Amino acid sequence: MIRKIAVLLMVVALAMPLAACQEEGPAEKAGKKLDEAVDTATDKAKELFE
Repeated sequence: MIRKIAVLLMVVALAMPLAACQEEGPAEKAGKKLDEAVDTATDKAKELFE
């Protein structure tokens, strides 16, 4: 249970800067890469708890 909460908090913490990133160019590209990393981490976390 604690592990689930920790993973959820980590995903939220990583996703929050993405919501604020509205710039175009290099920052937008970095944001997209970070978004993909968060999605991958979320998928891996879900696999751990199945």
